Amino acid sequence: MGEPDFLRHIVSRVLTPVSLDTKKLDEAQKLLAKAESKYGFSSYGGDPEKLANYLLSPDFINLVLIIGVDLSKKLLYMIRDSYSSPKIKEAVQKILEELDGYSTGEETNQVMTYK
Repeated sequence: MGEPDFLRHIVSRVLTPVSLDTKKLDEAQKLLAKAESKYGFSSYGGDPEKLANYLLSPDFINLVLIIGVDLSKKLLYMIRDSYSSPKIKEAVQKILEELDGYSTGEETNQVMTYK
């Protein structure tokens, strides 16, 4: 097998009972199980490259809302370092830039003045 399995090799190392409370962890795991079925990104009988489609979807944003920006970034960095697919790496970079823009965008708007 070339690429790691997203849920079994990556998510399981980032989303743990230590990093997330039990209720949020359960909710995140349910969302991820549905996403694996919907997008077919499993390394076991699926196409790992379809992970990029999931990362760019509203379904991934729902996960971010549950686990928070910091854990989402940790997950994205691990994805970036674990996969060789340019399509996945590009999707990760796009989401990281959006998450960074979300956290710094408010500061930029406050500085903006109109004449």
